[in-house]
Amino acid sequence: MQSFVKICKISDLEENRGKKFQLDAETEIALFKIKGKIHAVDNICPHNHTPKMYNGFVKDNCVLCPIHFYEFNLSDGDSSTFEGGNLRIFETKIEDDDIYVKPKKTKTFNFDF
Repeated sequence: MQSFVKICKISDLEENRGKKFQLDAETEIALFKIKGKIHAVDNICPHNHTPKMYNGFVKDNCVLCPIHFYEFNLSDGDSSTFEGGNLRIFETKIEDDDIYVKPKKTKTFNFDF
């Protein structure tokens, strides 16, 4: 079972601005604070695989990739403008002023030859 990882303090985030963080050895995330709610998403855009989602434009409850402006919902990762996949989202929790994010399970491969 994956446990939550402490990422930063709520006060480290600006309203409607993304900030990138390393979640684990394989995953960079973007955190957004919108109307006081914290959203954690993969920092890699599903369209062009560029690690720039943290620098995206916030519109309502969505982030627009700064490269081609594909729009992704910060609550569920769905896109109304890109049909090639969704943005991965991560579960968050807050304790005191600290933000915690739960990593996704990574696939392990067993190569028995």
